[in-house]
Amino acid sequence: MSVTNAQAQIELHRTLAPRYAFRYSFEFSRLFQQDWHAEMISHVPEGAARILDLGCGTGFFLAELEEKHPGSVGLDISHAMLCVSEEYIPGARLVTGDAERLPFQPKCFDVVFCKGSLHHTRDHVGFLSHCCAALRSGGRLIMSEPCNDNPLIRFARWVLYRKSEHFDVGDQGFTKKGIVELCERAGFRVTKVKRYGVLAYVFAGFPDHLGVLRFIPGSALLTRLFLAIDRVICAIPGLSLLGFHVVVVAEPKD
Repeated sequence: MSVTNAQAQIELHRTLAPRYAFRYSFEFSRLFQQDWHAEMISHVPEGAARILDLGCGTGFFLAELEEKHPGSVGLDISHAMLCVSEEYIPGARLVTGDAERLPFQPKCFDVVFCKGSLHHTRDHVGFLSHCCAALRSGGRLIMSEPCNDNPLIRFARWVLYRKSEHFDVGDQGFTKKGIVELCERAGFRVTKVKRYGVLAYVFAGFPDHLGVLRFIPGSALLTRLFLAIDRVICAIPGLSLLGFHVVVVAEPKD
């Protein structure tokens, strides 16, 4: 990241660290996050051993990744976030570092995960190029990023990022076509693209922003219903435009 953006992201996430812990303290929110994580982890190729969670934040994704793939590494630019990670994953392999200046040897990972990391950077191709360089031949990038294909979602994000102190105005989402083009420019071949998260994303994903389910009996059951409906919506062409995130799977070009 540029020095200015890196400093801004460090300060922003220092203040956000306690909110993330609050966000995941509710059963319904954890159910949503676990489903999201399971979707991403399902794309890990058989035999993958060296795995990096790039932009691991407070470590909630890394904790589930560690259960299935022990020895995974988490990197984040925010030391405050990593301090929260240590509470949930004692002894985890955590590194404080800039995702655009990875402190690893080239081609040392089988899989690189990026859950909502790319949009925090300003040089998107540069960020993805570093991911590509970190992957061995046949390795895999698995990424989930805010999707702005839907004009209403794009407008809602535009307003939210400007009105809330909990967002950086420069952190914008991507179109499905746009993120594929970024990956290809960075040296990747995209093998899968799908949208994720509609009702469950809105109502269960972020109780620190929209906490209505906190006050509704049976919120966990309702979240399970939302997740089932979301899977149907995101599988139907046209309706999938309602998805708030896009999941991308890519491999370095030979």
